[in-house]
Amino acid sequence: MEQANRGEAKRQEIVGWAFDHFYDGGFHATGVDKILAETGISKRTLYKYFASKEELIEAVLAHYAVWMSERLFDRVAASGRDPREQIIGLFDARKEMLEEYPARGCLGLKAAQEYIGKHAGIAAKGKAAANYVEQAFISLCVKSGFARAEALGRQINIIFQGAVLLSQIRGDTKAFAAAKSAVRTLFASADAP
Repeated sequence: MEQANRGEAKRQEIVGWAFDHFYDGGFHATGVDKILAETGISKRTLYKYFASKEELIEAVLAHYAVWMSERLFDRVAASGRDPREQIIGLFDARKEMLEEYPARGCLGLKAAQEYIGKHAGIAAKGKAAANYVEQAFISLCVKSGFARAEALGRQINIIFQGAVLLSQIRGDTKAFAAAKSAVRTLFASADAP
């Protein structure tokens, strides 16, 4: 039992190191050798836990899903604010994350873009991460009582992802102010008779 716990701890340690390297450098641009050189892990140890780089990337994406949920969605949900304010709160929380890590956009979208047509499992996990965000917005729109909650949630997601991408590209988070204004305009339009 203790051996299994140590093995799982080592596996998670490797995933944590790879997460930072892949998030900051990209999946294709970051080779396994770079991760090994900077972490001191041997190739033998890495391949004891992961049969391939792709398997490691899939584990990193699973880690990302939990990390993003805890740092973004769970945090905003715990605020207890009404669902409309939680939507705005997601924009604020993501802005703060980008201010802390300016180069870190959506790792799920990055994976889907880099691996579409190259590795179905990685592309699917990337797509699932992007879909999770959209479903969160749809759910909050339903809780808000909007008549066309699904369509509105999808529109908000597009604005959200656009703000993340523009912030990453520009190196500042000014896009979030305009994004929140656009979302409030959508709220007003959705409430109009």
